[in-house]
Amino acid sequence: MSYQRIRKSDVGRQKKSYNKRMETLRIYGEGLELVVKIYNLTRNNASISKDYSLCDQIRRASISIVANIAEGYSRTGKQWKNYFQIASGSANEVVALLQIVEKVYRIDTQELQESFKVLGRKINAYSKKIQL
Repeated sequence: MSYQRIRKSDVGRQKKSYNKRMETLRIYGEGLELVVKIYNLTRNNASISKDYSLCDQIRRASISIVANIAEGYSRTGKQWKNYFQIASGSANEVVALLQIVEKVYRIDTQELQESFKVLGRKINAYSKKIQL
């Protein structure tokens, strides 16, 4: 699946005509890829996989990013922007949870943290382009 960059001038037209699918949004695709990385981290590490509440929380937060992008994409105006802001907040939540993983389990999560920070910034930038 290929993801495309959305220009500011395309945002309003795209929303009105629905000629693009949400799956073509880069932020959606990057979010999906990061969900897989979170699942791999929590599944493949014996010490973290036993911490059920932390695993569940970090998985749900990462899923929330993609789910809110998807749900917001089908909305209009303020609702759309609100869902993207929630998705950005969930990206920040994942960063905080990865910091906890790093401190408690001494597992290097810096690369994942940076990926989620970048995704959060991209979501914020995209939501600023949304015309109300």
